[in-house]
Amino acid sequence: MSKIISSAYLPKVYSYNLEGQRVKVRLTNNSYDFSPETLFSLAARKNKKRGYLFVSKVLGKHVPNDPFVPLLAGAALAVKFLSRIHGVDHADTQAIIQALKSKENTETVYETIIKRPLISLPEESLFIGFAETATGLGHAVFSLFDKAYYLHTTREQIPSLASELNFNEDHSHAVNHRCYPLDSEFIKTPKTIILVDDELTTGNTALNIIRAIHAKFPKTNYVVLALLDWRTAEDRANFGKLEQQLDIKILTASLLAGEIEVSGDPLSEDSDHFNHAKGPTICETHVSPEVKFLNIMDLVSVYSEDSSGYKNVSPYLLLTGRFGLSTSYNQKIQPLARGVAEQLHRDRLGEKTLCLGTGEFMYFPMLVSAYMGKGISFHTTTRSPIYSFAKPEYGIQNGCAFENPDDLSIINYIYNLPNRYYDEVYVFFEREVGNNRLTAMLNAFRVLGIPRLVFVYCTSTKCSRLSSGNDALQKS
Repeated sequence: MSKIISSAYLPKVYSYNLEGQRVKVRLTNNSYDFSPETLFSLAARKNKKRGYLFVSKVLGKHVPNDPFVPLLAGAALAVKFLSRIHGVDHADTQAIIQALKSKENTETVYETIIKRPLISLPEESLFIGFAETATGLGHAVFSLFDKAYYLHTTREQIPSLASELNFNEDHSHAVNHRCYPLDSEFIKTPKTIILVDDELTTGNTALNIIRAIHAKFPKTNYVVLALLDWRTAEDRANFGKLEQQLDIKILTASLLAGEIEVSGDPLSEDSDHFNHAKGPTICETHVSPEVKFLNIMDLVSVYSEDSSGYKNVSPYLLLTGRFGLSTSYNQKIQPLARGVAEQLHRDRLGEKTLCLGTGEFMYFPMLVSAYMGKGISFHTTTRSPIYSFAKPEYGIQNGCAFENPDDLSIINYIYNLPNRYYDEVYVFFEREVGNNRLTAMLNAFRVLGIPRLVFVYCTSTKCSRLSSGNDALQKS
């Protein structure tokens, strides 16, 4: 699907044919010498605003990963941030990069990193991860730093809380972002805001949130981190214009940067090739899901409301970062994840196990799955509608669609899930949802030939101890 069209005297240019639309990628900055195919592939997506998608191979979203890989992707971005912004070379940089390239020794390298002291920044900083794709990435970056805070944006509607920040992701299929820190000091106190996303195409989403932050909690220093940076000269100039307009400084860092050129017409949304909604064509199996409830404390007892007015009163987890986390509280998450993983490891029956996060709920399932033993793959459901083609090097080989249990008006997808490949699948939900809202998701799984399906709920209406989480929000 791709080919190099460059000479020894020019930056490498890679060309991708997406069923009619062509994307050329010209690399301009690749300090860690990544091969593009290590970090991404491309796919065509059902979106009038942008008909192509860079499908990350290290994010744990659309493509199954060794769960240590997305954790190391966060670490790679963290050490790049240290080097680019602070001029500090981390001792494990080469090991991190080599593990990402080879997909070998990932657990050993990750364990080495987390056993080191946390990295101290010159001043208190807030890391913000973008929903839904970069909630796990942002958390993985933040987890290596001291004197830091983490918050991720959300598409959830939580009527009992006021959103401190509202902004748009203009090109997205779901444009509205909200921020619900339980303590507004998480945004007020830090001197520097560090935004984390999987990709910068124009950078407009980052500029939108900077405007929103500056209107309520003005700062002087902003940093934007991304695995991939494809901004044009004009896009970069827009960053400079906002710097002058608001009298601020915006710095950026990425693992790979370049320029893209798009030609041809994207696939029509009415195209017959938008076939993943039909699901795989194999014999249906009638597996019934097992259900497990985890006893995790520090809950946030607020309800969500979907577009139809349906209220889910099952509490949220504090540990996700949706409501704000300090470094000190984040230190509790690693041992908690290991404890949960030990329980689920004992429960496993198969050798090839998929652990599947749901929507914005990425980091904790990722961390749990990393310690559930050998033979684990991890990725997450998504809102992104993408065309699937079973062709070499194409980013989305197959997929299935179903109504999102949290909001039945929203379609969710699971991609790159081979038929009859996994012995079992563990699906991690942050909150319990009613059985009647799981019908479409169950139907999607029933045609995949998976012998065992386990639903893992991290909170439920049956929880006997609910906490607002205020005690856990103590600053580090």
